[in-house]
Amino acid sequence: MTNRKKSLFAIYFAYFLDYFGYAIVFGLFGPLLLSSDFKMFSSETSLQMRHLSLATLFAVYPLMQLIFAPIFGDFADHFGRKKTFFILNSGVIVGYFLSGIAILTQHFPLLLISRVLTGIFSSNRTICMASLSDLSPDEKSRSKAYGIIATLGGLSWIVSILVGGVFSKSLSPEIPFWITTGFALLSLAIIFLFFHETNINNERFYFDPFKGMRHIASCFKIKGLGSLYFYYLVMMMGWGINLLWLNPYTLSRYTVSHEVLFGLLASTGVVWSLGSSCVNEILLKRFKARQIALIGTGGLFIVFTLCSLMTTFVPFAIFAMIASVFGALAWTNALSTISLAAPKAMQGKVMGISQSFASIAFMFAPLLAGTLAGINITFVYPIAAFLILLSFAILRISTNHSKETYESTV
Repeated sequence: MTNRKKSLFAIYFAYFLDYFGYAIVFGLFGPLLLSSDFKMFSSETSLQMRHLSLATLFAVYPLMQLIFAPIFGDFADHFGRKKTFFILNSGVIVGYFLSGIAILTQHFPLLLISRVLTGIFSSNRTICMASLSDLSPDEKSRSKAYGIIATLGGLSWIVSILVGGVFSKSLSPEIPFWITTGFALLSLAIIFLFFHETNINNERFYFDPFKGMRHIASCFKIKGLGSLYFYYLVMMMGWGINLLWLNPYTLSRYTVSHEVLFGLLASTGVVWSLGSSCVNEILLKRFKARQIALIGTGGLFIVFTLCSLMTTFVPFAIFAMIASVFGALAWTNALSTISLAAPKAMQGKVMGISQSFASIAFMFAPLLAGTLAGINITFVYPIAAFLILLSFAILRISTNHSKETYESTV
């Protein structure tokens, strides 16, 4: 096996296990905070307060990502991807272990602290994307690599939801976090054994807690990136509302068992994987990444609109699964388009900025969804559809502007 293949194996493996840890909370936190079966809150706690507490748990994680993902992305550009992988995996091991302790002791403040810690060291996926950029120089190979990453994310989502559902139901809800801690240790070992450094720059590195904000501001100086990042921000807010509130929305609006709910969540992962692999591969033969991102975003708007109109569970579940196809297409090709628009020497920084925008989106999405759900749960999908429509308009205008700019220079 060549060094490139070993490194790709390590990247894909690390991404799979890291996304497992990221996704484990989506099937667990909703029931933990909203259901009276668990005692994280007293029985007198209002449903609105429970939704806001759930929103806080979801929001604090991307807030830490916003601050630290660009720092670790820049660190990886200066000192190498491998050293950064070691630091990040070590941090999340502690964070997930504390999450298990917090759930075992039913201690909400400790659970919040654990989310802060895992958020700080949650940039593994950013470094994976930067490493793939190092190893995939052209548009086809990069979009294909990102498609594989998205497929692995979908598969990891499925495994994570199933593990969370089975072990939390049959044993105890903290068990999935012990399993996640073990997977983080395994990821650390795989990186050590197989990953070969893909980039190193020996320039001096400075720690700057405001680097995320500075990087966001600097991205608008790179021609063509500003509008793409703005599209990505709004699109991820709309998608984030669906991703974060699919569980609470289903529990609140429809009468379904936890087994059926976990089945729906796992099914969305299956469909996401199909969208990012089979469907994306077919479309790449005819369209560019930016065009596929438009297709994915337009499809999301239609499906989210239909989700908001469904009053029974089965048709809602069908449309929620279809949404994952379009979500995979939009996410995969949005990142590919952003990466291709940036200079090669800035891939770590650019992926770090992408993570910052995703973090902002996933910070505001739960706060918006939690506030609206506390008022009326039916408000959730209309606002998600509106945000997706807005993002589609931004990308469409950006695409037209790019064509006009190109034609004026020919």
